[in-house]
Amino acid sequence: MKTDKEAWLKEYTEFVKSDGATVPTEIFMSLKSRLFPNPWIVFGKILGIHSVVGFLSLGICNQFGLNPFGTEHSLMNWFMRVGGHNFCMLACGIFFMTTTYLISNVMLGLEELETIRRYGWLQTGVLGLVSLAAFYFFGADLVATFAGLWILGAFIGAFAAIEGSYRLRRQWA
Repeated sequence: MKTDKEAWLKEYTEFVKSDGATVPTEIFMSLKSRLFPNPWIVFGKILGIHSVVGFLSLGICNQFGLNPFGTEHSLMNWFMRVGGHNFCMLACGIFFMTTTYLISNVMLGLEELETIRRYGWLQTGVLGLVSLAAFYFFGADLVATFAGLWILGAFIGAFAAIEGSYRLRRQWA
């Protein structure tokens, strides 16, 4: 199954060859890199956004006991009252990743969002594991059950945000 961009690229290449026209390589490569951004570069951008947004989100929703800003009120307290520790871990994971991908929607182009969507499982898995490792590095006590619920929430939040952001951007484009 070919995407619209892949079909366009094939048709464009056939057109250039049939017409005998020559297109400067720089222009073609620039166009191709814009339509098909390198997944590693996009992941680097997501990682940077996630580092900043994830740190700031800890001020709103303390996770695994980490509270870098010393805030009194946190979504964690509300999540604990509503559904207990298990629900809190799931909801905090959802919140943590959702904020990253919603901010990414504003900062990245549509083609980059398509790349995120294409490699969503891999990127979310790596971001989730890197986040858990960072929590552990900064002194969080990770319990397997709670970390598992948190990572499940991270996947739920990420995929909801990725898909929702992508659909909104497609409508605005």
